[in-house]
Amino acid sequence: MFIVLMYGALLAVPLWTVAVLVKGVSVALPGRRPDWARDLALWCAAMAAAAAVIVYSIGLGSVEWDADAAESGASSSPAEPCRSLSADALDHLAGHEPSYFPLGFSCVLDDGSVVAGKGDYPWLNGLAAAFALGAVSLVIGVHLRDGLRTRATAKARSRPAPQGRD
Repeated sequence: MFIVLMYGALLAVPLWTVAVLVKGVSVALPGRRPDWARDLALWCAAMAAAAAVIVYSIGLGSVEWDADAAESGASSSPAEPCRSLSADALDHLAGHEPSYFPLGFSCVLDDGSVVAGKGDYPWLNGLAAAFALGAVSLVIGVHLRDGLRTRATAKARSRPAPQGRD
């Protein structure tokens, strides 16, 4: 199932890229609304969240792909991510263990120890986390800005009007 999700995410990448490029061009053109900065920040947060989901979905599919390939077919043992281990470690290889959160593929040795298999999982984890952190930071920033504006407006309204001298 995660492999199908990965293909959907791969198909979403061009659409996401076009949306980001079109929005970038629209920001550069004149004629924006007065509240465009707030809307742009929220839009960027949504796009960062979408990017995090896309990257993580690609990683899920990749883990599932490696796990499925290790279970069936010719030359399935050892699992592809475990083939880069040293010759000594390969002699003691007992199995594998896919991890879906965080993304990873572990090679289990006969003494019970676990060695990380090769793959793109560390940077996929980092990229998904960076996009998610960026999205959360943008949303928090917008809410802080809204709060400051609300307080400034309330403070301006609560000041007494200056009285003129006669």
